[in-house]
Amino acid sequence: MIDFFKKLYALPFVLGAWGWLAFSGIFAYLYFLAAGFKEEQVRSFLYFQGKVIQLAILGASAFRKKLIRNGQILKPSILAANHPCAYDTFLFFDFGIKNLVCIAKGWPFKIPIYGSLIEKAGYINSDNKTAAEIVNLAREKLKQGLHIGIFPEGTRSSKIGRFRSLAFEISLKTGADIVPFAIKGLDKMLAPKAFFAKLAAVSYIQLAPVSPEEFYGKEAGALRMAQYVKSLIVEKL
Repeated sequence: MIDFFKKLYALPFVLGAWGWLAFSGIFAYLYFLAAGFKEEQVRSFLYFQGKVIQLAILGASAFRKKLIRNGQILKPSILAANHPCAYDTFLFFDFGIKNLVCIAKGWPFKIPIYGSLIEKAGYINSDNKTAAEIVNLAREKLKQGLHIGIFPEGTRSSKIGRFRSLAFEISLKTGADIVPFAIKGLDKMLAPKAFFAKLAAVSYIQLAPVSPEEFYGKEAGALRMAQYVKSLIVEKL
């Protein structure tokens, strides 16, 4: 019964968020179709979309969403977070990070309208690409002054899973720092495979950057770095 009322409370915010995504996406797509898809403009639109979603999450948490910063990210970096929920793909926008592209599997690129927008924004589709190809694409994005967002678990999970090494291979081969983020509570708001969100407190925690330098030359350096970053996130959870 308690879960029912929690879902009932969150429902208007969820409907508003997905309604916003759908209608704003359609109008934006038509605009960009006429005016031309310029990566920076599309990224700015996605940022604005994400900020609205974060407002909806704030409401669905009954204003119990905490944002814990750890300084400004001064150089292009790899932003890595645990992945408990579909909503956490908008996490980085809540920290004011607009110059961002993400690495994702192919399925988000197949979502009507949204998939086209993230492709035009320069997001990297990892399907049918080797690790070396993804590293090279990420290197180009970093050279453009963009941050790279990635969820090392590769799939949503309420219990933090194994971190795959791709994000850390990119760090070691480009020299970019890893900036970890810990997400608490979104798995309670919308658990993996759940359809209805419910009232829950949420926290986003930005951790200190991790330099790849201390992992250079070590055997299985990317794996060691993945394990280290995961331990930092787990500590905050």
